[in-house]
Amino acid sequence: MTTKPSTGRCARALRTLFLLLPALSGVHAGDAPLGPAQWRARQARPDAPLLLDVRHADEYRDGHIAGALNIPLEQLAARHGALGVPRGGEIVVYCVSGRRAGKARELLESLGYTHVRLLDGSLEAWRAQHLPLVREGGEPSHR
Repeated sequence: MTTKPSTGRCARALRTLFLLLPALSGVHAGDAPLGPAQWRARQARPDAPLLLDVRHADEYRDGHIAGALNIPLEQLAARHGALGVPRGGEIVVYCVSGRRAGKARELLESLGYTHVRLLDGSLEAWRAQHLPLVREGGEPSHR
């Protein structure tokens, strides 16, 4: 004769799995990624989130999204105070592909920032939509 697990234990196990699933998959339950079009709409508002570019300085100079603050991922732990955003303020992070941005998000969350989002598709998606970039010196580019 086989015994069935109690309903209570199954419910607890499912609840635990539900709570752990986002962490295991690398997806966060809150603060979903923001698409390029959504960012452009939000950027025009007075309460726009901080846009953080975590690429190297030379990559930033070659072309970045207008209004982005550049703090390379390797310097972020030491320089996060330069963000000028309270820990409850909204931050949107990007890099080229999203890999460094994801690491930056994890780092910022570990430092107590509670509303960190990724730019969906990062700079690759921005470029694919032929959206403008700013080069050092201010001239726009679609590169």
